[in-house]
Amino acid sequence: MRNSITIFFVFLLLPFIAKAELIFENEFPNKLQGIWSLDCEAELQVHVIGKNSSLWIDEDYVGLNISKTSEVNDWTAYKWGELDGSYYYFLNINSQNQLMELTPPDNWDGIDYSFLNSNEFSIYEQCDSIPSMYQIIYGEIVSLMNSELIEKCTNEDNPQICITETFNFLDVSGNGELSVAELTRAARILIYFTFIDKRVDDDRDIGFATYTTTSLFFPALSKILIGNYDYDNSNTLSLKEIYTDRVDTLDYQNLFKDNLKGLDPSELRRLIENLDFLKSILIN
Repeated sequence: MRNSITIFFVFLLLPFIAKAELIFENEFPNKLQGIWSLDCEAELQVHVIGKNSSLWIDEDYVGLNISKTSEVNDWTAYKWGELDGSYYYFLNINSQNQLMELTPPDNWDGIDYSFLNSNEFSIYEQCDSIPSMYQIIYGEIVSLMNSELIEKCTNEDNPQICITETFNFLDVSGNGELSVAELTRAARILIYFTFIDKRVDDDRDIGFATYTTTSLFFPALSKILIGNYDYDNSNTLSLKEIYTDRVDTLDYQNLFKDNLKGLDPSELRRLIENLDFLKSILIN
């Protein structure tokens, strides 16, 4: 009798349990992928949606979010992660081919989707291109979104694939070697992910300063890096040279993630001071 009662309540509560947690496992639908803005002519903000990521840029905030999606009542839901928590967004396309965006009410219980029937949504127009100023500053991040790197590296089944895909993405010339300029590009992208993509003003201020300074001092450091591993004296760095004397089974992917999580803004402040000192020596 007790088992019968238990089974009855499981079936009774099953619809609510299923609604309580969204399962994000799909790519953004093709109809949502593109460049969107409240006003394409104003060039004040832009929302770029790729297969597995979305980028938001305006005068006050820059953020890149890596996320899968879930379908709910003809709406596409995705989760945006921030330092202070996660936020849910729901997207759809109306009859005028405009992007509609809805957010759940405050203290949303994750069960009630009645808000999807409201008219309190934001409307975005599809744009032909990213504003030129944003393209100049964040073009590398947009290129990353358009690559296969995010998809390959979010699949943790084979870290080796992530490493190879990362190398291929950085190898802009496609010659199987990383030059000083390509390594400097890698540093700019790393700094973006570490500090600029934050809501904490102090971290972002540090990030922008470092992002700008990187192009000045990192070429010299890249030469030092190449000098340590350039075994064939080509003045470039190949994946084979990087792997030399290293264990193939070493979990580079998780090692990188752990080190990245441990970065402290105060440590970067000291690093910037040292790099500024190094830069003055190199210039003089």
